[in-house]
Amino acid sequence: MSSAELREHRLPCVRDQLQELQGVAIQLSPKDPDPYPNFHINHLYEDEVKFQKNSNDDFVTVDLRKIAEIAVSRADRTAYIRVLGRIIWRDDIKRWRFAPTGAVGRPPTPR
Repeated sequence: MSSAELREHRLPCVRDQLQELQGVAIQLSPKDPDPYPNFHINHLYEDEVKFQKNSNDDFVTVDLRKIAEIAVSRADRTAYIRVLGRIIWRDDIKRWRFAPTGAVGRPPTPR
């Protein structure tokens, strides 16, 4: 399968995996440290997911193309999601936010 064909299937696959995580504790990484790391899925859109922090009801929206890895621990019923970027605490607005690394999608082809 070519990389173009794989890209077509990646978003639906990530979306399906996230759909199965409804009601499961989720830890996002990399993330600024805090004593209450758990999130849950608030809403799953066509090409992004809105996570809600369990401790303070902040919302963090992540483009599905920025989800690098999903691992689920059945032992502690926690999902670990690695993002291409960082979940940061924005002191100026007192909220958690997603800061992606680079632009979403493929870089433009040089001419």
